[in-house]
Amino acid sequence: MRPDFDDTIAAVATPLGEAGLGVIRLSGPAALSIADKLFEARRPLSAAATHTLHHGWITRSSRRLDEAVAAVFRAPTSYTGEDVVEFSCHGSPAVLRELLAWCCESGARLARPGEFTQRAYVNGRMDLAQAEAVAALIGARSARSARAAADQLAGGLSTRVGALRRAAIELLADIEANLDFAEEDLPSLPKDRVAAALGLLIDGIGLLLATGTRGRWLREGGSVVLAGRPNVGKSSLFNAFLAQDRSIVTDVPGTTRDTIEERLSWDGYPIALIDTAGIRKTTDPVESIGTDRARRAADQADVVVLVIDASQQLTDDDRAIARTLNGQAVVVALNKSDRPPAVLPVDIVRIGLQRSVAVSALTGAGLADLRAAALSLFPSGPETGEAGVVVTNERHAEKLSEALAACESALDALGEGRGEDAVSFDVRRAAGALAAVTGDDVGEAVLDSIFSRFCIGK
Repeated sequence: MRPDFDDTIAAVATPLGEAGLGVIRLSGPAALSIADKLFEARRPLSAAATHTLHHGWITRSSRRLDEAVAAVFRAPTSYTGEDVVEFSCHGSPAVLRELLAWCCESGARLARPGEFTQRAYVNGRMDLAQAEAVAALIGARSARSARAAADQLAGGLSTRVGALRRAAIELLADIEANLDFAEEDLPSLPKDRVAAALGLLIDGIGLLLATGTRGRWLREGGSVVLAGRPNVGKSSLFNAFLAQDRSIVTDVPGTTRDTIEERLSWDGYPIALIDTAGIRKTTDPVESIGTDRARRAADQADVVVLVIDASQQLTDDDRAIARTLNGQAVVVALNKSDRPPAVLPVDIVRIGLQRSVAVSALTGAGLADLRAAALSLFPSGPETGEAGVVVTNERHAEKLSEALAACESALDALGEGRGEDAVSFDVRRAAGALAAVTGDDVGEAVLDSIFSRFCIGK
């Protein structure tokens, strides 16, 4: 059911806080008339052409609030598909609050979270997958996750899913046409033709689903834990990667007593870099807690960087830590490479680890190589064959999984000779699941759930 969008909504479209600019957005049938009441310029905004900017003053009852620029976007070519006015003011929270209040007093109401984008979807300006990409783009933690969201917003995923859905519908039409004319003794639809069509659908859907590993990484990021015995330079490496003194560094063993986490971007991927306490046997109760937390962090990490002081011979603690990391994604940082080496890559192989990188937290040498080695251990998933098409949304993955299961069920029904009606039922399920990705077949409750997660103003 189409929501009632006969009213006009208003919201602050930029984060609150002191800034150079702040934007108030109006959308709806009364947007231009409300703007005329509040904007003093050489001519009314209601007389302005679409996609134009106008300089003037925010004014009410002869009281000037702020100098501003008003952008006019007329239906149906605006973001929402309705008449839209955006006031760009100075980014004073007080100014924005008062202007928003004036908009509401002049006939608008406060927008609900995601309501501007929901109106864009309902008015056919974008499909549901593109609408969800708006939220993903706003919340992107890295350049690569932003790029993936932008590609989805541009319709990359929708194009791929749309092609799969059309193929499913064409197959369904062939099967059901054959069922409709069964009484006329027409030859049955060749099984090999149906099987081939189902195979193409299964391959296409499976290829998209296989990008979900990379998509999850782009959406949520990965964790890299710096682990090792005390005084090997974990905190120094942590600070070197951050280019700031975040962790305390001293010559006293056991300085770090807890995990310290910072988020950063490595080659455009969102990473949580975690410094940990030195792992060793200790009778100190506080240090023991830190050691336990370090072990847990390493156990839960996507990638562990085992830091070893390469200027000293390997110790029993180094070997013990290496044994506990067996089976995990590990790269060894041979730290303090600015000094004469006492540990070589072959020594690392002997303790059961294969990958090592010489690095110096002091000089910065090898940091880029260590970062690249850690990134290479993250599962990237196969390429789709088309740039930018990555499944990053859990709802999309769920619906694609439903479509894949339905196609596989149809293929099983075909092979077991259960009849074309059983095959038709499963192909119809697959087409429906694919339609739900782009919003062609979703309920109102699903829409409300999706758009409620958006920020107000978008």
